[in-house]
Amino acid sequence: MSDIYATPVADLRHNDQSSLVGGNIDDAIAGNIEISMLGTMAEAWRDLSGFKLPCHLAFLLYFAALILVSLISLPIVAGAILIGADQASAATISMVVQSLGNIALIPLFFAIHLLGMRHAERKSVSASSIFGYFHKLPTLFLCYIIMVLLITLGSLLLVLPGIYLMIAYVFAMVLVIEKDMTAWRALETSRKAITRKWFPMFGLLLLIMLINMLGILTLTIAWIWTIPWSALTMSMVYTRLFGAEAQTLAD
Repeated sequence: MSDIYATPVADLRHNDQSSLVGGNIDDAIAGNIEISMLGTMAEAWRDLSGFKLPCHLAFLLYFAALILVSLISLPIVAGAILIGADQASAATISMVVQSLGNIALIPLFFAIHLLGMRHAERKSVSASSIFGYFHKLPTLFLCYIIMVLLITLGSLLLVLPGIYLMIAYVFAMVLVIEKDMTAWRALETSRKAITRKWFPMFGLLLLIMLINMLGILTLTIAWIWTIPWSALTMSMVYTRLFGAEAQTLAD
């Protein structure tokens, strides 16, 4: 007889691993996969040729979409003012419209990981493919809300739990897109797998952040290399942990 009072548990097993390229969820959660973060960065650097342009184009498309969202809010705010809304109300309307627009663009940003996964496996890469995941938006939005709430709660309580979750959930949104997981399953899969690699992952993210911050000293010229390098590194780490599905690499 099932216990109706038992705490809900996400089934983190991946049923079909035969078509995976790279790691797999079960081994990642069990801590059976060894990854050299610095070694992966070095490999990503060597493999950077041919990835810089599509990566930058994908980011340009993403930021162009963000600008478009901002522009859409302008006539809405102007219309609100014309019908008598005060400045404070107009500012609130603008903030709400832009926030909703930014949320709607979540699939674009995290789909860039899939470009890196494809490039690492010598598959064709198209920047415009990041627009193909809007159907995942409801799950991504739910994942985002739960993640923000838990990280915020952890930060308010003791700070350190919030920092732990911020790193542990690093691949949750990608798991939703790439493996079609539910929000909670993606969060738990990422958390359990990254917990086994928490300090190396923290070090990798810190190093990536520092490298891109130093790129500002070159008037962002170095970003031509550092941004695609960072994206490809994270994509390769993801593949080595969780594997890339056949549909992700399909031409």
